[in-house]
This record gives sequence, C-alpha cells and structure tokens, in this order.
Amino acid sequence: AGGPYKLTVSTDKGQVIELEDILVGELWICSGQSNMEFPLKDAANSASDIAKSENSKIRLFNLKGIVRTDDSKWDSSVLDKISNLEFLEGAWKSCTPENAADFSAIGYYFGKRLNEDMNVPVGLIQVSVGGAPIEAFIDRKTLEFDPRLVDVLYNWKQNDFIMDWCRQRAALNLSQSNNSLQRHPFEPAYIYEAGISQFAGMPVQGVIWYQGESNAHNAEHYEAAFPSLVESWRKTFGNPEMLFYFAQLSSLNRPSWPHFRDVQRRLSHSVAHSGMVVTSDLGDSLNVHPVRKREVGERFARLALNDTYKQNLSCCGPEVLGFIQKGKQIRIQFDHAAQLKTSDHAAVREFEIAGQDGVFTPANAVIKGNEILIQTEIKEVQKVRYGWKPFSRGNLVNESGLPASTFTLEKN
Repeated sequence: AGGPYKLTVSTDKGQVIELEDILVGELWICSGQSNMEFPLKDAANSASDIAKSENSKIRLFNLKGIVRTDDSKWDSSVLDKISNLEFLEGAWKSCTPENAADFSAIGYYFGKRLNEDMNVPVGLIQVSVGGAPIEAFIDRKTLEFDPRLVDVLYNWKQNDFIMDWCRQRAALNLSQSNNSLQRHPFEPAYIYEAGISQFAGMPVQGVIWYQGESNAHNAEHYEAAFPSLVESWRKTFGNPEMLFYFAQLSSLNRPSWPHFRDVQRRLSHSVAHSGMVVTSDLGDSLNVHPVRKREVGERFARLALNDTYKQNLSCCGPEVLGFIQKGKQIRIQFDHAAQLKTSDHAAVREFEIAGQDGVFTPANAVIKGNEILIQTEIKEVQKVRYGWKPFSRGNLVNESGLPASTFTLEKN
C-alpha cells in the first residue's frame, strides 16, 4: 500500500503509455439510494469537516446521474441517453474540499476513518440513486433465475413488487417519451447495467450499503432480494466472501418500518460476511433524510476495522439472544454488551411483551448487568419486542454507546 506510483507500459515497437498518480490501498463501494447519495455539504456540522478534507491519500469516484430522479419530466435528449445506459457519469478525483462536499457524507466519513486508523490510501466508489429500489441494483441473470424475484421483471411499471411511489415517479420522468422500450433508473437491473458493471472484476474489499426505503412496503420480498443482491455483486467482483455492510433503516413515522428493520436485523445473521449498522437513534420523525451522517459513516468504519482489518474495536450494539421466564420475571439476554445502559441515563424505553393472545403491552424494564429484567403478571409470555415504533425513541445501548436494534423475539 502507498504511492503515488507511476506505471509505464511499453512494447518492443516503442509504444509507451504512462499512468501517473496511482495509489495502492483499500477499495470500497458506497451504494444505495438517497441516504447514501446524501452529500457531505448537507450533513450536520459538516462545514469544518469540509474545510479540513484535503487528503491526497483518499480518492473519490462519484458516479452521479446526468439528471435527478425528482418530480420532473425529462426531455428527449436525457431520455435517449438513459435508454442507452448513459445515465451515470464520473471519474476518479483526489479528496479536496470541493470534491468531498458533493460526495456521499457517509462514504466520506467511512473512508476518512479507515485512512486515519490504518494509514493506507483508500478509494471510494459511490454508485447511489435517490429513490431506487433494490431490484435496480441486481443483474438481470440473477433476477431471471431466482424464482422468488423473476416476476419483478414483468411489466415493472405496473408491477406491485415495485413500490407505487417509484412507479409514479418513473411515469412522471418518462411522460414525454414515445419509446415503448424506454428505460429508467428504477427499472430492475438498470443501475447494475449502467453503473455497477463498469467496475466488474476490480479488487473491491467490500461494500457499504444504505437502501430499503423504496422496498419497505414488502419486507418479505426484501428478505429474498437482499441476499440475491449480495450474491450478484460477489459474482461480479469475483469474490465470494466480499464484505457487505449495510445500514438499517432509521426512525421515521412510516408504519411498515419497525417490521422492515427487524427483517434487516435477521438478514445480518443469515447473510454470510455481512454486518449491520443501527441508525434508529439518529432518525428524524418527519424527514426521510436525517442529517447526522458522521455517526453512520463511523459506525460503518468500526465494523470494517474490527471485522475486516482485525482491530479490536467495539463495533456492534447489544444484540438480543433470547429470553427466559421464571414465575413473574422475564430475563432477556444480550450479546455484545458487557454492561447495558441507556443513552440518556433515563429508564429503559420501548420494551413490550405479549402472552398467548398475541397482544403486546408496554413493559417496565430494568437493567441488570448485561440483561433486561421485566416483572409481569402474564403467566406465559410468548413474545418480547423492542423499539417497535416507526419513529423509535428506544434508548438501550452498550458500554460503547452503540444502540440496540429494533427486534421481536418469540419464546423458544
């Protein structure tokens, strides 16, 4: 690792190509929808960070759309380029205040921490499209040959597998097109074909991923689509163990989000060589784009530094293991927590329990070491859940201040 180096390629006929300013280091992809795309310049308290961002050992490849997927009608020149897979443009640039300001805030903070802790160059490739569903990032062959996903390819503009909002937005963007085969970035396989495939075979160490807002209407479908995405990209980069870290959806007043967050929690256990960053403590009840991105990027970095680069760092919040009931007392056990506490030093919030009738009621929970204790009159508690609110004010953390995930747990 190091540089900058110069690479000279020559032939015996005197042809010479010289490539300069080459770095050797760690290469990561930063991908997803608008919360990964969210630029550093719009993040909380970023002005001073932008001013100090000059770093020739961090390189940024910001692959951006030629037009935003906002509520506008695209003209014929844009529509033609999109149908020709010319939607995304970008190039390698050194990390300067100007370039960092428009780069992913989460990606920047992630790369900055890796560079500081390991003292090696870091390359970051951003491929993010606001509002895009997960299906747009998966290659076509994977979609076609997966019996759980193949139906998303059929008539996607009227297909309920694709969120209604996505279909409405695409219809508006494409409303001036007369092309029956007109393409759109939200179309299944499109972002893969227009973007991810450009980097196929590169020695990528891993991916940080923040997406799901445009799939939260169908968590069960996402439970099949996310592993297929990971498999698709691991094949693309020729690395069956490529790291895939992802952000759990944050807190927002949308009813489907608690269940979706729990599905993501389960995926973090079922998908090999993956890890999840909890963000529910950083949400905004009215804004799908919370501005506290530094914490998210640094939590991603903690995962990578501990798991990938074998530094001894606390990188996970308390992870629920199970619960047992003895008489009127329930004991809930956690991993990654030598000592549970609350982030605001108040009583623990948002624990609920349900008996055989399946009706959840709030529970008074107390901390004892690395366990949660609940006293109850319910003879046989069947389920326990935590943080099960669209906008969660759950405050359970471990000794490192990292938050516990939303979860629901059934009796063993």
